[in-house]
Amino acid sequence: MDYKNALTYKKEILEKLSKRQLKDAFELLTKLVVNTQDWHASEKLSELETNYKYMLHYQFEDTVDPQKDAIYNTILRTLYEMTDDAADELLTIDSSNIFYERLRINTVRTPLTLGEIQKQLKDVTESWALADLLEAGDVKQAKERELSVKRERTGSELFNYMFVSARATEQDEIEYTSFINHQDVPVREKLLFISALTLNLFHRFDGRKLCVLMNACQSEESSIRQRAIVGLIIVLQMYDVRWQLYPECQFKLDALAEDEAFRRSVLAVVKQLIRSRETEEISRKLTEEIIPEMMKFNSLAGKKLNMQDLMGETDFADKNPDWQKELENSGLANKLQEYSSLQMEGADVFHSTFSSLKNFPFFGELGNWFLPFDVQYSELQPLFSDKEGLNVLLQTAVLNSSHMCNSDKYSFAFSLMQIPSSQRQMMAARFGEESDQLKEMQKEAESLNSKAGEEVISNQYIQDLYRFFKLYPYKNNFFDIFKLRLNFYDKKSISPLISDHSSMLQIANYCFDKNFFSEALGIYQKLIDNGALESDLWQKMGYCKQMLDDLKGALDAYLQAELLSPDNSWIIKRIAQVYKSLKDPQRALEYYQRAAQLNPNNLNLELNIGHCYLDLGEYDKALNCYFKIEVLDSKSSRAWRPIAWTAFLLRKFELAQQYYKQILADKPNVHDFLNAGHVELCLNRKKIALDLYLNAARKSSDFNQFVALFEEDAKELSAAGVDTSFFPFLLDELRYKLD
Repeated sequence: MDYKNALTYKKEILEKLSKRQLKDAFELLTKLVVNTQDWHASEKLSELETNYKYMLHYQFEDTVDPQKDAIYNTILRTLYEMTDDAADELLTIDSSNIFYERLRINTVRTPLTLGEIQKQLKDVTESWALADLLEAGDVKQAKERELSVKRERTGSELFNYMFVSARATEQDEIEYTSFINHQDVPVREKLLFISALTLNLFHRFDGRKLCVLMNACQSEESSIRQRAIVGLIIVLQMYDVRWQLYPECQFKLDALAEDEAFRRSVLAVVKQLIRSRETEEISRKLTEEIIPEMMKFNSLAGKKLNMQDLMGETDFADKNPDWQKELENSGLANKLQEYSSLQMEGADVFHSTFSSLKNFPFFGELGNWFLPFDVQYSELQPLFSDKEGLNVLLQTAVLNSSHMCNSDKYSFAFSLMQIPSSQRQMMAARFGEESDQLKEMQKEAESLNSKAGEEVISNQYIQDLYRFFKLYPYKNNFFDIFKLRLNFYDKKSISPLISDHSSMLQIANYCFDKNFFSEALGIYQKLIDNGALESDLWQKMGYCKQMLDDLKGALDAYLQAELLSPDNSWIIKRIAQVYKSLKDPQRALEYYQRAAQLNPNNLNLELNIGHCYLDLGEYDKALNCYFKIEVLDSKSSRAWRPIAWTAFLLRKFELAQQYYKQILADKPNVHDFLNAGHVELCLNRKKIALDLYLNAARKSSDFNQFVALFEEDAKELSAAGVDTSFFPFLLDELRYKLD
C-alpha cells in the first residue's frame, strides 16, 4: 500500500471513529494493519473486535454492566492509537513528508538518547563557565563561538529527537518531565523541547506526552509555562473528539484549572489565537493602504515642506499648515493611529514586514523557527560584540521589543549582518549620540514587558508559530493549525476552563470587536442560555445575526433587547431597519417614527420615514418628508433624488423636471439620466428624452443593462400615460446612435 492510500484509509477510519461507527472502522483498520505485516497488531485488532461484539451482545441482555462505558472508551482509544501507529508505519516507507523523512534517517543512524543530549548540554554549560574566565580577545571569542556551534548542534539533535519520537511509554513520560524540570538543562533547550513535543502532538495524539505538556504548564519558568499553555490549547482544539477517552489527562487538566493564574493564561491565549486570524488582513492593509499612503505622503512632504525649515533654526514643531492639512485629508493620520492601536494591543503588525526575510540559512533548520532569540547564537556573536558598539541599539530595538517575535528578531539581526561593518559602526555612532534617549526607551520597554509579562511571551510564541505554518518552505507537510475553527466553547476539553461569565463575555466581545460574528454569536447564545438577561447581549446577538444575513433571527433578538430597554433609540432604529429589509414598510414606519420622537429632526430618520411612505404608496406623505429634509439641510442635495422621483410618481412632472435639472448639473449617474428621460418623455419632449436616455446608455456597462433598467420602469411610464408601443422605436433609435 503506497502512502497516498494509507492516508486515505487513515482519514476514513478516523471519520468512522468520530461518528462512532465501529464496525466500519474495524473493517478498514484490518485492511490497513494487514499491510504493515505486523501479526501482533492483527491479533490485537481481532481480539479487540471480539470484545466489542461481546459488548454489543450484552447490550441486548437484561444484565447491567457498570463497566460498559469504560470498556467502550478503551476500545475506541485503542482503535484511534492503532490507526495512527499503523498509518505511520506505512507512511515511513515512502512518504516524502518531512516527518517521515527524518524518521527514516533515524533508522539509518543511531540518534543520541535524551540522556546523552542532556550530558552534552551540561558539558557545554560547564565549558562556557570556564571560557568566561579567559581574558577578552580572539582566543576567548573563538572558544565561545566553538561552544555556541556545539550547543546549536545539540539543540538541533534534541529538537529532531523529540519531533519524530514514538508513542511515549510510562518511562518516557517520566524522562521527558525530568528533562523539563532539570536544573542543568538551559531554558533555551527546554523551550525547544516543548516546541518539538508540541509539533509531535500536532502530528499524532499521545496521552502521555500531553500529560508532559500539562506538567510543563506548572513550570516556575514563565517562558516554559506560557509556551506549554499555547501548545496545550491548540492540541485540545485538534483532538477534542478523543478527549473523553483519556480520563488521566482530564484529571490533570482539572488540577491545573484550580489555579487561577493558569485560567487567566488560558483566557489570554484563547484571545491571542482569535486575534491571530486578523494577521492577513493587517498585512493587506499595510501593503495596500498604509505603506502606499506613506510613500505618497513622503513625496508630498518634499514638495510641501522647505527642507531649511527642518534643518535650520525653525522649530520643527511649527509644521507647514498645508502639509498638516494634506496629512489629514489623505486619511493617513487615521490609518497610522489604527496601526499604533493594533500594535499596542499586541496584534501581529510585523508579519508582512519580515515575511520576505525568512530566506537566511538559519531558517533552513526546522527547530530554529522555534528558537528563543539569543545573542549567544554563533552567527550573531560579531553583531553583539562591544567592538561595534551596537549593544544599546540592539538591546532596545530587538531584545526588549515586546512587539517583535523571536523569529522576526532573528530576521532583523541577520539583516543587519548583511550591512558592511563600516556602515554598522556609523549606525552605532549615530545611535551613540542618542544613548541617553535609547536607555530611557529601554527602561520603558522593560516596564512594558513587566506589565504585559506572560501575555507578551505567549503572544510572541503564537506569532512564531504563525510564521512557521505560513512561511516555512515545507509548510505543506504540516496541518495549518491557524485554519482550526475558533469554536472554543464547543470543545469539551477547553470550554470548562473559560466557562465563567466574565471570561465568556470577554471572549464574546473580543470576537465581536474583531468582526468574528459567527463565533461571537455562539458565545452570546450560551450566556443567554445560562440565564444572562442583559439587553446588551441581545443587541449584540441581533447585530451578529444581521451581519450573518439572518434577518428574522436578528429581528427576534432586537425585539428581546427592546423589552429590556424600551427607549433605546439604537435598538429601535435597528428594528426599523430590519423590518424595512424584510419588506414590511408598515412596521418599519412605526419604528422609524418612534426613533424620530427620540431624535427630533434627524435627517436619516426623516429620509427613511419618507422611503417607507414611498414603499406604501403614500406619495404625498413621502414628498412632505423629503421637503422637510431639504428645509433642515438646505446646503445638501441628499433630498433632491427622492423629491424628483416622488414628484414623478405623483405626476408632478414640472416639479420633477426642476429637480432633475439640478441633479444633472451636479454628479449624475445612470439612474439620474434615465429618470430625467422618463420625465421628459411624459412631457412629450421626445427629442430631449432621447438625449438623456443616450447619456444613460453610455453610463451603463452595456446596452442590455440599460434596456433592463428601462423595462423595470415601463409600468410606471405606461401608468403615466406614455404609449408603450413607442418603446421599440425608442430603443432602436438609441442602438443606431450608439453604433
